[in-house]
Amino acid sequence: MDSVFETIRAALCSIARLAGGYATVIDLCNGNHKTVDPAGQEVPHYPLEFYEGLEEACESSRPLLIVSRQEAGLQYLYLRLGDCLLAVNNVLRARREADLKAIFREALPLIARVAGGEAVLFDRQGIRFFTVNPDGKESDRGMGELTYLGRQAMELGRPVIGPSLLEEGAMAVRIPVTAEFGLGFNNVLAVKQKKMLASTSRRDYPRYTFDHIIGTSRAIQHCIRQARQVAVTNSTVLLFGETGTGKELFAQSIHNASQRSGGPFVAINCGAIPASLVESQLFGYEAGAFTGARKEGQPGVFEQANGGTLFLDEISEMELELQSRLLRVLQERELMRIGGKKPIPVDVRVIASTNKDLWQMVASGKFRQDLFYRLNVVDLRIPPLRERVEDIPLLVRHFIKQFRDIFGTFVRDISPEALECLMAYSWPGNVRELQNCIERTMNLATHEVILPSDLPALIRNCACRLPENTASGSCAGQIAPVPLPGNSSPGEQDMDEDETPFVKTPGSCELKGTTQAVERSTILRVLEETGYHRRRAAERLGISTTTLWRKMKRLGLLPEKARVSV
Repeated sequence: MDSVFETIRAALCSIARLAGGYATVIDLCNGNHKTVDPAGQEVPHYPLEFYEGLEEACESSRPLLIVSRQEAGLQYLYLRLGDCLLAVNNVLRARREADLKAIFREALPLIARVAGGEAVLFDRQGIRFFTVNPDGKESDRGMGELTYLGRQAMELGRPVIGPSLLEEGAMAVRIPVTAEFGLGFNNVLAVKQKKMLASTSRRDYPRYTFDHIIGTSRAIQHCIRQARQVAVTNSTVLLFGETGTGKELFAQSIHNASQRSGGPFVAINCGAIPASLVESQLFGYEAGAFTGARKEGQPGVFEQANGGTLFLDEISEMELELQSRLLRVLQERELMRIGGKKPIPVDVRVIASTNKDLWQMVASGKFRQDLFYRLNVVDLRIPPLRERVEDIPLLVRHFIKQFRDIFGTFVRDISPEALECLMAYSWPGNVRELQNCIERTMNLATHEVILPSDLPALIRNCACRLPENTASGSCAGQIAPVPLPGNSSPGEQDMDEDETPFVKTPGSCELKGTTQAVERSTILRVLEETGYHRRRAAERLGISTTTLWRKMKRLGLLPEKARVSV
């Protein structure tokens, strides 16, 4: 038996190095044992109690592989050879693996940010065990799920690249780091942002002129006259107008009536671009300015609009830090690209637009006062549709002709009754909402002439024409619960808020009657407009969240789970 013991002892160095841990031979008859470390050096007093499952192995005649309960990745192999027992562990390899995983966990947020997408770690089966979002924050998304590219990479033992399933055009990479785990990342966010930039920054031929602005009302004609006067100058223009009033229509018309009409017209939506990309879009960047930058660099919209007009839509959404850089460009008429060293002169006329009260934002510290004054050289207020109700018949017939030519439909006109309904509605979405309404009606109408029954139920049930000079842009579209006129008896003054019907406030709907169908339609519309955010919906409706919840429950607007739980 001594010969077996000595033979195994001679092989311990190779076994320990191969296993990446300690190797021990034990003489089960006399208790003698010898141990070597991963470097092949003999360890005279290595405690046998370090081997988990040793007692079970001593009593077993079969080889045993035991996974440690105390340390991740640590395993023990026991092999009985006559009266000798070979015990091996992989403690050094397991700890190196754990350290490597910890390093990759720490580096994963940086990898995600640089790649512009999600970054993950997965095990030898391709199962995710650690995920980081594109913003560098740890996420539970997809934990425990199989990544097919990850499994393929682990099986092949080499990196695998393929299309991401999360976004068309995005790519995913999976790399085996060791035999036990791998690294993966994609560029989903970067691709989405690239698509967003393509849709928010446009250098198009400006199609519209003042002749395209439909309306004969005093309000719109006054605005057109002012815009024509401004167009011939080179002054900065700030357009104020609610959503859907046609701010870009006016911006293009001013450009086409100016001396810059032969130059480019570039439009950028400041509210639709991620904050991290606004600076590079506005001012451009030099080659190699940051990871992922084009090797030849890229001009920003100011350079693209050189000699023409730059339209900054939703200027109120720009971050304060960028507002200071924009102010400098407007003052100095030159810019510095990201990563650039030389200032670049630009000759651009700026037209900005907003649907918010910029002065109120200045007062609350959300918009720079000096930039406001720089932009507000000439201000034009575009009237909302409720202030130019007499233009609705012209707009309606224009849209009917437009969609008749597009759809090839038989609808040719609108009845006086249906037109009266349209003129009685407040149009919080302005001309754009009216256009969408006519398009919907043209799709569903069954007569040559549009009837009231062809219109959306909300418009049929609302009588919201406001008295002249009572509309206010700040309260447009709000709905408030107040007692109906004439119903002020003591008993009714104590009416529960839940039973109070909705009536007209400036820019809101006055419901004809208090039927459940009408109330349900109103609440449903506000819920949809606020993304089913109950607090914001309650504020829009002018009621408490508790009252809104009761109304939603009574009208069947609560999710099934919420109704069962009460």
